Amino acid sequence: MADFRTANLPPEQAEPAARKGASEENFPVASRLIPKRLRPHIMAFYAFVRLADDIADDPHLDPEIKVAQLDALERALVSGIGGQSWLAPALQLKASLTATGVSGLHARQVLQAFRRDAQGGCCKGWSDMLLYCRYSANPVGRYLLELHREGMNAAPASDALCTALQVLNHIQDCRSDWVDLGRCYLPTDWFGEAGGNPEQLVEKAATPAVRAVIDRCLDQVDALLDRAATLPRLVADPGLRMETAVIIRLARALSRRLRRTDPLARRVEVGAFGKAAAAMGGVAEGLLARPPRSEAADGRKGRGSTFYWPLRLLPTAKRQAMFAIYAFCRHVDDIADEPGPLEARQAALAGWRRNLDAVYAGVVPRGGDAALLAGLGAAVRRYRLPRAEFDAMIDGMAMDLNGPIRAPDLQTLTLYCRRVAGAAGLLSVRVFGEESDARTDAFAIALGEALQLTNILRDLQEDARIGRLYLPRELLEAAGIAVDEGPGLPEAVLGHRSLPDVCEGVAELAECRFAAARTALASLDAKALWPAVAMMLLYRRLLTRLRARGWHDLGDRPRLSAAEKVGVALRCALGRPPKA
Repeated sequence: MADFRTANLPPEQAEPAARKGASEENFPVASRLIPKRLRPHIMAFYAFVRLADDIADDPHLDPEIKVAQLDALERALVSGIGGQSWLAPALQLKASLTATGVSGLHARQVLQAFRRDAQGGCCKGWSDMLLYCRYSANPVGRYLLELHREGMNAAPASDALCTALQVLNHIQDCRSDWVDLGRCYLPTDWFGEAGGNPEQLVEKAATPAVRAVIDRCLDQVDALLDRAATLPRLVADPGLRMETAVIIRLARALSRRLRRTDPLARRVEVGAFGKAAAAMGGVAEGLLARPPRSEAADGRKGRGSTFYWPLRLLPTAKRQAMFAIYAFCRHVDDIADEPGPLEARQAALAGWRRNLDAVYAGVVPRGGDAALLAGLGAAVRRYRLPRAEFDAMIDGMAMDLNGPIRAPDLQTLTLYCRRVAGAAGLLSVRVFGEESDARTDAFAIALGEALQLTNILRDLQEDARIGRLYLPRELLEAAGIAVDEGPGLPEAVLGHRSLPDVCEGVAELAECRFAAARTALASLDAKALWPAVAMMLLYRRLLTRLRARGWHDLGDRPRLSAAEKVGVALRCALGRPPKA
């Protein structure tokens, strides 16, 4: 590749600089919804990409010089070395990536698209457009996901949103791209199908053929936004979730305006009222969106969201630590619950033990779980989380995996609860701020067992469908229910007329464990443990409703409303918990 030489450029071009700021973009960049600590990193990424984009779009530079400048940016980004002042955005991004541990691949992929821009060219068909967006837009969303330690399960929806935003930008700028740069990002073969050609983009009013191509592109944009609509529900960080919802609404508003207004006649943008409406609606949607399972794990399974609000209201560092812990719980729980060869699932659990080895050695393995493990490692170091409790959780999942557990005796059931729920409780109270001692441990273990027994009563049918029955053998036998081993045991027990007696016995056990947790809490700092107090109160209500419903219609699962969960969490956070 050619070396960049500023001496060969006119004075005004010797120092490339971005010609546009974040405030001039269609969509928010590092808004106040984003955690404050992450905004400088996002702005560093934006400054780098903005500079590279403006280099590629500079109408006064030859393609060879543009490519040389982009190459110089990439070398500075990779090496962290650059003697010219205009390379500062690359060096700043290099420092940001080093500080956050985010991959530099996203920024380098964007440069690939800008090199193509620098050399001109058009998008022949829709597939060509998608390929361009794969490098020009999608890496931006993936960078944000990795920066926020989000799972890559959100990547397809993020890609759809980023591609939609890029196409909207191409439609907005279709005339200037053609007139100033000789580029056409709208599929050129669609012009021929509509009876026109890209040269009609020089007009100051869209011809019928141009209008047909624009509308066809907007049809694709709307389909992409439909696919992106799931993104807020897949994002754990509340700020990113709200900003994502706002951006989707802004994109839909811009798509509607582009259908009504000619982008060749003037630049089409969303007005102030539309932006305000999108912001308010997006924030509300983001607040109400159901969190991913990694945030909503409920002590054994990630099916409910009872834990979500108590954890969400924590300070950022504690919230991220808790979400990392429960993401770990969800991953190992999925291995135990999902179908598949036993040997493969046993190997997967062993793989998570190796992941823990790496986390406690201070090494983050590469791969799909790298972000999760990085977050878990940060939590382990900051709160001195004991390795034994993570191993205990895996041991509990192994009991499910190697069982399945059917009518365990009380001693085995207690051990199971200690592993899958008590371990989570012991880790959680350390994040909340309590040091390990006998009183704190007694509270965490008692509360974990109470929550787990409540889950068992709530999930009787669901567990039976995968061959599991957690009701204790002693209570079954006392009620006259045979507990001979066999694949039909769970269904036989759930259909027995004496089932209500057994369920009431388990409910009494749960009540006793709730009482033990309250007793232990009396000697602890309840203000520091307010998230645990909120969980205790919410689950206590759930148990009360299960008992009030009775044990004949197990398909009618009592639920707590979102308002109820938020209310309890807020009151506990403010130091005014409601009565049990």
